[in-house]
Amino acid sequence: MKTPWIITNMKQGTKANKSGLKLESQVENLIIKNLKVDSEYASRYKSREDNEDILLKNVPYTNIYGNTKCRSEFVLCYKSRKVRIECKTQHSAGSVDEKLPYLYMNFTQTIPESEAIIVIEGNGFKQGAKEWLKTNCKGTKVKVMDLSEFQRYIISGMPKIVPSIQNRIKNWLSG
Repeated sequence: MKTPWIITNMKQGTKANKSGLKLESQVENLIIKNLKVDSEYASRYKSREDNEDILLKNVPYTNIYGNTKCRSEFVLCYKSRKVRIECKTQHSAGSVDEKLPYLYMNFTQTIPESEAIIVIEGNGFKQGAKEWLKTNCKGTKVKVMDLSEFQRYIISGMPKIVPSIQNRIKNWLSG
């Protein structure tokens, strides 16, 4: 007997959700272990001093459509910097890669932080999707890394990533 489409699709969605949560957990653990910061859900975190080092989880932002209910996985407050971090994983064919241009626009145009990182993992993305994201983010405030690159970046103490002069001028002019 053939498995009904809805049941098969639910199993794939559950598997994808678990993969995403696993990547988020790995990113969180890397940050906590190497940078010696605590983590807390943004909604539960009441007061924060500007110089406090903490990893905030499930952090809201306003998207390109003006929706204020969007959330990204993390904002890392570390050494007076705020870095928004988003995790995307796709290990089999699916639709996550179709969301990458939307993520790119949100992260380059609407988030308030001056630095952002997209951690992208998996071999299930359509051909050219990851390369497109990396190419379009190059020189902006957004860096795209796989998990091993992110791990090296965190272990090295998060050296400051500075957007290119050309992109700073472009962002200022469109500002």
